[in-house]
Amino acid sequence: MTPITQIVTAFVPRWLLWALVFAAGAASGAQLVAWSKNAELATLRETHAKAAEQAEQAARTALQDAQTRGDEITHQLHSANRAAMLVQEKLDEQIRQATTGRRCLDGAALRLLDSAPGIARAGVPEAAREPAAAHAASATADPALDGIEDASAAAADTDVALWARAAAGQYAECVRRFDALIDWHDPTIKRP
Repeated sequence: MTPITQIVTAFVPRWLLWALVFAAGAASGAQLVAWSKNAELATLRETHAKAAEQAEQAARTALQDAQTRGDEITHQLHSANRAAMLVQEKLDEQIRQATTGRRCLDGAALRLLDSAPGIARAGVPEAAREPAAAHAASATADPALDGIEDASAAAADTDVALWARAAAGQYAECVRRFDALIDWHDPTIKRP
């Protein structure tokens, strides 16, 4: 034994030496484990940060793609609406040339149509309670009523044809809008 070992063993009990050796070993082992775990945590944090950055980039790209797709579909919709409007203007001109402007619906019939669900307007009076033939007979029978009902209270064949064309145009525009919405949500759907 060395002199230092003899002095230490003389003054310090053996169990205390073993306790100190054990404590030093445990402390150094704990420090090694802490360094190892800190390295693992740093790697985990870095991996998580990269994954979050990739997810954010993917979300940003998806949003940009959706915005671009929406802009493209909106442009297509506006182009289709402009083309349809030009066709409708040509049809309106052709309808005006093909119709005679003769009266086909009187005021009572127009009020009845105006009160129909979907096209009813506020403030439109109720339709007459008597048939059109009786209304015409009573109007001609009373000379005081002659000329009171003006032409604006009746619809000519031109008005009816233009109204039908406008209704068809509005329906076609709704179809185009719904198709654009469907295309935006699911571009894989094919329509005829």
